[in-house]
Amino acid sequence: MLNLLYTEVLKLKRAKIMWLLPIGGLLPTLLSLIIIINNLKNYNIHWESAFKNNFVFMTLIMGVALFSLISGYVFSREYTENTANTLYTYPVDKSKFIFAKLMVIFIMIYITLAINYVSLLVGGMMLIKEPMTGSLLIDTMKSQLLIGIMFFALSPVSALLGVIGKNVIPPIVLGISGVITNIVVVNSKYIFLFPWSIPTAYIFRENVDNPGLAYINAGIILTGMFIIFLIGLIGYLKKKDVYAGS
Repeated sequence: MLNLLYTEVLKLKRAKIMWLLPIGGLLPTLLSLIIIINNLKNYNIHWESAFKNNFVFMTLIMGVALFSLISGYVFSREYTENTANTLYTYPVDKSKFIFAKLMVIFIMIYITLAINYVSLLVGGMMLIKEPMTGSLLIDTMKSQLLIGIMFFALSPVSALLGVIGKNVIPPIVLGISGVITNIVVVNSKYIFLFPWSIPTAYIFRENVDNPGLAYINAGIILTGMFIIFLIGLIGYLKKKDVYAGS
């Protein structure tokens, strides 16, 4: 299993998509810092609001589109690079290939989130006069970790679309559709029901009348999505005998 994971990591060594990780991490930070700069003269900027803005940009827009693309790319590249016939004919259970690819997606998600988090800390320290407290630092780190888990739970959806479509176009369409739907439902009661808006809903959890029930519903939805589409992904790849072409 470790050899498969190492192989998947090596495949990405020169992949152009790796450039999207720092871009995806830095862009929400840049937008957050612009807001801070524009309000410095009129308001006292607090770390909590800076982190909240940053999380919103990441969960509402950037993460939905970027992580959908990443998940679809990792699985569909075997078709676009004509390596599927070779890869999936090895005497290795296809489930192991799938889990190795999912681990790569997991790593890529957290690399992006780590870049995003650290860059905001560095930029914020240059602009925000309020001292950073240890409790806020720990709370925001926990939020970032949980956001990563939420997005990872949705990765099998894009992965399955990438495998069925044999390219990244279906995952890209899914990501764009997710962003548009997020913007529509962000201020509605459906924010905890639409899977791709759940990470954003977590940021505004204090506005929910019954947060405990909302968390349970969100957990059920994300867990169900992960299990159902993972089973579909494994079943599809095991069922298919011919991988190249159509």
